[in-house]
Amino acid sequence: MDWERLSERPGLDPYLQELALFLDTHFARTFGLLWPENDPAVPRSAGGPPDAALAGYVAAGLTALLGWQVEDAAGALPPGGHVLVIQSAGSSRWTLRSPGDPAAEVSTLSGEALYLPPGYRCSALHSEDARHVVLTVTDPQEAPSAPAAALAADGVQD
Repeated sequence: MDWERLSERPGLDPYLQELALFLDTHFARTFGLLWPENDPAVPRSAGGPPDAALAGYVAAGLTALLGWQVEDAAGALPPGGHVLVIQSAGSSRWTLRSPGDPAAEVSTLSGEALYLPPGYRCSALHSEDARHVVLTVTDPQEAPSAPAAALAADGVQD
């Protein structure tokens, strides 16, 4: 990714730039925690509940910047896959587990982002006011081709 050229684009939300760089750095390697320097510039016209507006804004922005498919998981942590959690309010304490590694504990505060690559399992303790946005991220180079995905769904293997 050409980050120097990306940073020169006028009008590009610095928050989305931070998230894109963060994902590109950690993607498929290890979990990561981001304390962003910027707040998202979610347009007022986004409408709906604040978390839904944030999820839609970030998903569309990251999809455009990275060329990866980023989708709202509607607040549920999906099993497997690449996951980006943005703490939108309150705080959470996460226990992360990866096969063969000792458990790691991290905390997220409002505005912070947590990336989990495939293979990580987690549990969390949330404050009473905690809310978070959960996004799934798919790199097109990692996604199975349509025929291979259809065969896998039918239980057929090569």
